[in-house]
Amino acid sequence: MEGIELGKAIAEYGIPIITGIFLVLVCWLVKYLITQQTKDRNTFMNMFQNELKTLHKDSLLNAKLNRKSISMLGNLTEYLNRHFNGCADKVNFKKKTNEKG
Repeated sequence: MEGIELGKAIAEYGIPIITGIFLVLVCWLVKYLITQQTKDRNTFMNMFQNELKTLHKDSLLNAKLNRKSISMLGNLTEYLNRHFNGCADKVNFKKKTNEKG
């Protein structure tokens, strides 16, 4: 089976038929490209949403661990003060400090 030459096809089938064929091919190509772009965008959005969810979970865990470490530091400071300095003061981490040099 031989390929169809464009000039011979136009002579035999006419310009409107060849134009129609090209129009159908171009429409199919546009539809295919739009579909592929939509699939890629959905894949990217799903990946982005999963990363945001993971980041949120990690930040919640980080905040929980920070609170735990602050309370552990407070308990350790109170223990050291009580047993080595003879001071029974409680540690207040919420107390603001004066940062004048």
